[in-house]
Amino acid sequence: MKTFRITHTADLHLGSHFSSTPEIAASRKMEQLENLRNIIKIAHEDNSEALLICGDLFDTLRVDSQLLAEVQSILGSSDLYVFISPGNHDPATPDSSYMMEGWPDNVHIFRGGLECVELEGKDVCIWGLGFRHSIEAESLLYTFIPQDKKINILMMHGEVVPDENSESRYNPVTPERLASLGVDFCALGHIHKPAHNSIGDFCYCNAGCPSGRGFDEQGDRGVYCGYVSHGFSHVQFVPIPSRRYRSEKVDVSGCVVADEFCARIKEALQKSYGEDYNRHIYDVTMLGTLPKGVMPDSRAIARLLMEEIHYTRITDMTTTELDIDTLMKDGSLRGAFVRTIIGRMEKDPKNRNKYLRALVYGLRAFDGEVRINEDY
Repeated sequence: MKTFRITHTADLHLGSHFSSTPEIAASRKMEQLENLRNIIKIAHEDNSEALLICGDLFDTLRVDSQLLAEVQSILGSSDLYVFISPGNHDPATPDSSYMMEGWPDNVHIFRGGLECVELEGKDVCIWGLGFRHSIEAESLLYTFIPQDKKINILMMHGEVVPDENSESRYNPVTPERLASLGVDFCALGHIHKPAHNSIGDFCYCNAGCPSGRGFDEQGDRGVYCGYVSHGFSHVQFVPIPSRRYRSEKVDVSGCVVADEFCARIKEALQKSYGEDYNRHIYDVTMLGTLPKGVMPDSRAIARLLMEEIHYTRITDMTTTELDIDTLMKDGSLRGAFVRTIIGRMEKDPKNRNKYLRALVYGLRAFDGEVRINEDY
């Protein structure tokens, strides 16, 4: 049985803008290129013959000449067949990066409508198409006849929709339509969460993005590697060693000074993510009850943590020990505020924590201790 080994990726979004500090943003951009190198390395380790990049290799229509040269060099240094289907972020317009000079001979870019590339001596046909505009509300896929007795692989950027009446701005296609084409495997891009789907023996995959760009893109990131044969395919998800975005809730009850908060947070992160926890990017929510008068400085805690951790954002959702009975007896405006909040909380017990937070912040305001921005 003839087989053809592939590595499938998409949505690297090279050249993305990162809103963190300039130093971290520059570091993240370099890491994106390192992700591409790691993908090439994984493909070689898997003995892949081709790398399929299914759209949004770049984050913008045109990238600076230095980045373009780096990408061309990385891809050209490999002995892989490299196929690229432009996506909605990097459509193949006349002035796009895909029209520039310097692309190596082993790279084929699908710059328009459906096209077939036959690999000499391999009995393999790679079918692909590319976005020519940032919006492609009509399906770019039309009926074609796969090459008989050859391995047929389809790759494109697009959105899988439930039915023919579903609307999408990004080359919509239904699972049934893909399955009806008669190809042996379909590699997709656009959706940033990896997904492996099948209808009978037919398999189609979304590679997801190999590295998250925000806290809305958490979880494992990687590529699909495996083989395709005539009428059958087998691919599996392979994580790549990229920096991850993580959200963590940490109970900091009883902590008083910044060092105690940091120690508690680092202990929790190490327990959840292992010895190399400090390489990731965290959104930490502090929970729990603090001693009376303790008001953690979220920004100071974040700065201390970032002496060891790549990046940390802190949200303070702690409450403070309160003598409610004494506070309610207070005859001042402060006491009236407490009585109002407690009254609302008794009528709406499901939102008890929300009212306790309001009470804590309100009392801090009376004491002149509320900062303009509590969170980092």
